[in-house]
Amino acid sequence: MGTPKIVLTADRTLMSPYRGLSLATFFGCAPALDPNRDPKSFWYKIMGKQVTPKVLFDFICNWSPDINGAAKYAPYGLRKLEAGLLRDGFAREDVVVAHPNHIEKFIGPETEVIGTYEMDPLGMGPVTMTLLMGENKHLMMNFTMQTYIIELKLLKQELEVKLK
Repeated sequence: MGTPKIVLTADRTLMSPYRGLSLATFFGCAPALDPNRDPKSFWYKIMGKQVTPKVLFDFICNWSPDINGAAKYAPYGLRKLEAGLLRDGFAREDVVVAHPNHIEKFIGPETEVIGTYEMDPLGMGPVTMTLLMGENKHLMMNFTMQTYIIELKLLKQELEVKLK
């Protein structure tokens, strides 16, 4: 069996069950980095440019389970896209919602499209703006998504996949 033609995925902030804590889902909107933090400040000496400690983020934003690399749980919009593709004639083996930890299992020579899902890519949503309070900081969801996109690009080059 080859690789699917269409691989859909999202970064970990959208694939986490957040330990079952409903309000913890807002943690993805929390600031991750402060590019303007003074290197002489007390906080810089302790945390560098981090605003939210990575160890705290890693604990709260736990990984969701997967089934042979496919995401067991995924954002509603991503599942709707998957359902629409299947409804419109794509075969089940041609479409997969891949868990971000296992994306490399699904990308190969037959892959034509890699679709990534993000809820607030510009960080301009109401919750995000409230948590940032107008400050120029990088968000957890943007930070994790940018990191994930870089990983996907490297994987594409490593596997020499030619996407349209």
